[in-house]
Amino acid sequence: MSYQSRQRFVAHPVAFVTPASTRLPLRSRLAMTLKVWRDRVAARRHLAAMDARSLRDAGISPAAAAYESGKTFWQAFGPLR
Repeated sequence: MSYQSRQRFVAHPVAFVTPASTRLPLRSRLAMTLKVWRDRVAARRHLAAMDARSLRDAGISPAAAAYESGKTFWQAFGPLR
């Protein structure tokens, strides 16, 4: 096992994070929040549709995938290991 494989992979540390900036107008914040929620729903559907081999290739346990895909859309993603 290499050193890199033991490190947590974070492609976008702020991905799927609900925006909380108060400098933006309310309409923009609402649109951004709805987009994040839609992206979470799509990502969880794709995660639920993955087979065991694809999950293993991605380094995600089936239990973690089942737990994450069972969350509601307003809950942020947790670690998938």
